[in-house]
Amino acid sequence: MTNSQKANWLVTGAAGALGSELVRQLIERGDDCIALDRDTDALNKLHDSMADKTGQVPALMPMDLAGASPQDYEQLAGAIESRFGQLDGLIHSAAAFYGLQPLVQQPPGEWLQILQTSLTAPYMLVSVLMPLMNSSARIVFIDDEQSVSRPAGWAAYGVAQAGRRQLVEILRAERVSTGPQVLSVDPGTFVSPLRSAAWASEAPGGTGSAREAAQRVLSTIREQREEGKVAG
Repeated sequence: MTNSQKANWLVTGAAGALGSELVRQLIERGDDCIALDRDTDALNKLHDSMADKTGQVPALMPMDLAGASPQDYEQLAGAIESRFGQLDGLIHSAAAFYGLQPLVQQPPGEWLQILQTSLTAPYMLVSVLMPLMNSSARIVFIDDEQSVSRPAGWAAYGVAQAGRRQLVEILRAERVSTGPQVLSVDPGTFVSPLRSAAWASEAPGGTGSAREAAQRVLSTIREQREEGKVAG
């Protein structure tokens, strides 16, 4: 177990556009971070680029959320407890998306992978990691307002986003007196493979960067914590 007094965060989808920036900025501000993603090569590149620039690096946790079994989640929790002892923050940033399409035309394999990555995995992670989190810890769901408010074409991804919102509400209601704190944050629009998959012809000039989006997410977490606006 580490003796570090730093806050320990777990970020899923850590090799993605937003996830990698969240990892960088959490470490830049002095926290420890566990970077979880199925793409081992991309995780290693993130680690090496941070090592070259600052020498401060995340702990890497390769894991395919879409194919993980309940036993895999239990093993993850055991590894985190063994190395870090506790978890102070969990950011659900992982997502799977293949493009806008009518719901009834979505291949069943895509449906299953998207729901497993974006909805089932967050539930499983919360379930196994809750014992490692105290009342002041934070569980953060990355939200996507547009996929819920303008649902046509979003298929399984939109269903997952709507389900995540209900998951947030249930957790808030059930953890209101004991914590951890639970919140949902929409980072706004930013350049990413997911956005390109939805709007391939969109010019990137009018869209913000992933670094700016990560800054908004972490600022919102900090502001809601300081103002006491987070239920649970």
